[in-house]
Amino acid sequence: MLRYILFLLLHYLLWFPIKNVYGEVLDSTAICDCTIDVQIDVFKKFLEELQAARKREDDIWTQIALIETRLQSIEEQLSVRKSVPSSCLEAAAESFKSGVYNITFEKFSVTPFAVFCNEEVDYGGWLVIQRRVSNAVDFDRDWLEYKNGFGVLDENYWIGLEKLHAFTSSCQHELYIEMQNDSGESYYARYSEFVVGSESERYPLKILGTYEGTAGNSLKKQVGMKFTTRDQDNDLYGYNCAVFHKGGWWFKNCAYSHLNGPYRQEDNGVDWNSLGVMESLKSAQMMIRPTEKCLRRMSLKAK
Repeated sequence: MLRYILFLLLHYLLWFPIKNVYGEVLDSTAICDCTIDVQIDVFKKFLEELQAARKREDDIWTQIALIETRLQSIEEQLSVRKSVPSSCLEAAAESFKSGVYNITFEKFSVTPFAVFCNEEVDYGGWLVIQRRVSNAVDFDRDWLEYKNGFGVLDENYWIGLEKLHAFTSSCQHELYIEMQNDSGESYYARYSEFVVGSESERYPLKILGTYEGTAGNSLKKQVGMKFTTRDQDNDLYGYNCAVFHKGGWWFKNCAYSHLNGPYRQEDNGVDWNSLGVMESLKSAQMMIRPTEKCLRRMSLKAK
């Protein structure tokens, strides 16, 4: 369609000056008996107009070539983006297996990045944002590390606050937390909505939806709190809670839950107070997934 429009434009630019020149020739011969000099002048003008038209033609074809190159580049970029899923729901849709997948999320980056997808809980599609299974990774980190993420995708891991903000602020997500104590008993806490604010706001836990589960609602009192690390004190306590608890979290004064504490430390370890104030959990895993409301919204956008 674009090429056809450009062809019509080119045709007009070429025909219009030639038509005018021929018109001048016809008019001059009709009105008077022109001299040879006048005819030569008219012919010269015709040649000049023709050369100018040809130059415009070259310019137009150059522009067409540039536009085609840009369109091809855009099509290639779109093709790459379409081939890379944007969520765990898409990434594991064919295999239905938990594991590491590459996704792309434009609000964070157009470059694909690796995530761990869990397909074992409630029909799958969960993106793991935090996991504690051993003491192999130290979670006593500074602000920049908590912002960017750290650890090993399929072991001890923190996805990063910047990714968390990008995912949860773009479309509604729910939160699912799996926990296991020393005795091997498993518990869960599920929240209908989970939103983390931006870095300029200090990554607050802005929204936490309705709770359901068997672990108890130990995250509720952290709602509205900014994220605190050992080098960024944003809690309401007189002392930096992240220094005291040796890990970053949405501390208030200080914590009713803290899943980033020292692994297997009885006091102030990997804690979920509803399961026991002095008991450090054997494992914990936090996961997010787009809600049905989010999926409907995305579906409407795609149409």
